[in-house]
Amino acid sequence: MTAMTPVLECGPSDCPFWTVDRPGSFIPIPRLPTPQQVGTVVWTLIARSVTADDLSITATDASEAIERYLTSDEADYAPGGLRISDGDVVLDPGCCVGLDEWRDWLRVLDGEVIYLGHDPDVLVEHRGRVLRVWKDKDQLLPGQPPSPGEQHIDIPCDGLPTLLDAVQRDLVGFLTALHSWVRDFAVELADPFAAAVDRRLLISAPLDT
Repeated sequence: MTAMTPVLECGPSDCPFWTVDRPGSFIPIPRLPTPQQVGTVVWTLIARSVTADDLSITATDASEAIERYLTSDEADYAPGGLRISDGDVVLDPGCCVGLDEWRDWLRVLDGEVIYLGHDPDVLVEHRGRVLRVWKDKDQLLPGQPPSPGEQHIDIPCDGLPTLLDAVQRDLVGFLTALHSWVRDFAVELADPFAAAVDRRLLISAPLDT
């Protein structure tokens, strides 16, 4: 069964303020996360706001780290995107694309070509009523079309809205858990932090599919 999962790219720094997981290159955002999963995602979101060029941490405590995220212009970009999986085939987003761009998938239904990052260079090909998503078009020779043997996943066009609805439910569920989690560190930051994550990741706005 095909699924889309919101993921964030792991940052380079370890969190000094709470325990986090290091599950791999990407961190899935679950609909019903454990507190440690929430902390892992939160750190992934805010780490760039409090990490210097030498990878030292510039915040002194959890509250200051969250406040830095609220005031940082760079925080609008959240490296990651949507992971697509079907059986044993897993297609992760490429580099230089963000989870904040996940709604770009809506434009695919209008025939648009959207940017899904590089290394791997994920490619979406329109095949009538099916969207074929190739894992890495950059492995091909110039002008060479992907062969059926290359890893890919087929998504029925009429099934994409349902997949994106599920992505939004995952993000909304996580946002609820995030609000409760932040209250344990700083009650006064729970509302503004949840609102900032909601706004920057385009979570709660209606999904016009």
